[in-house]
Amino acid sequence: MGRLLGGLTVLLLVHLATFVALRCLPGDPWGDLAGDRGLPAAAVARLQDLYGHGRPWISQYLDEVGARLSGDFGISLKLARGLPVTEVLASAAPVSIGLGCGALLVGLVLGLSAGAWAAWRAGAWPDRLVRIGATVGISLPDFVLATGLLVLFALILGWFPAGGLAGPGSLVLPILTLGLPLGAALARLVRAALMEELQGGFVRTARAKGAGDLRILAHALRPALGPVLAWLAQAAAGVLTGSMVVEQVFGLPGLGAAFVTGALAQDWTVVSGAALLYTAALVIFNAVADAALVRFDPRTR
Repeated sequence: MGRLLGGLTVLLLVHLATFVALRCLPGDPWGDLAGDRGLPAAAVARLQDLYGHGRPWISQYLDEVGARLSGDFGISLKLARGLPVTEVLASAAPVSIGLGCGALLVGLVLGLSAGAWAAWRAGAWPDRLVRIGATVGISLPDFVLATGLLVLFALILGWFPAGGLAGPGSLVLPILTLGLPLGAALARLVRAALMEELQGGFVRTARAKGAGDLRILAHALRPALGPVLAWLAQAAAGVLTGSMVVEQVFGLPGLGAAFVTGALAQDWTVVSGAALLYTAALVIFNAVADAALVRFDPRTR
């Protein structure tokens, strides 16, 4: 119950911060109607009243909170004018979900395998190779890595599309852009945690009993997964925030692109809905990571 109340509190605070930030920005969703389309000021004022934006902020906010609690996210003001925000976000969600799940899978496979290899061969050339690769992967910004992958695999080799959504192949480069830094960070984390576990007394006991290397490694990996599971919520946050940039670079019509485009166009309802969706996903990721941590690491119980 406490975790549920904490998640709802976070959602309310994010909604409040988004509400205030959007209204503090210069202009509003109706500014271009009076300028570019030449609508009279009275017509623009009627539109503001129709959508409830002509009233005091406190009244607007209370109405929005009531609508969100009932599942009403409003309609798009600019991006898909007149369509419900839920439809706009639902059409973009599959792209972001596929991108995020693919990036997490790449990061987990690469990070766990490289980190375990480096810890098992600590001080040898595999360890040094993994540490150098992890440092490079963590240091590269997403847009630099995305540009390098585009030039190499799209422009020079021509293996994948340079942008847009033309099939599953269009997600390969964006997934690698998000997944490689995750794998680099996870490799360092797994290496440090596993090296600490391999120095425990149980390793000497297992060797004395004739246990093989793979059995010892598998036994040491389970308690070492505790920090990894705690890190997964942070990794999910990195994927969510990084996807905004990556989707823009690769021209993908995902939630990140909808959020950024909506912010630039001042589509308040789309931005507010996307922010709440991102926050809800982070709350869920944190809850799942906490539950998994208790399951895999009895010391946290």
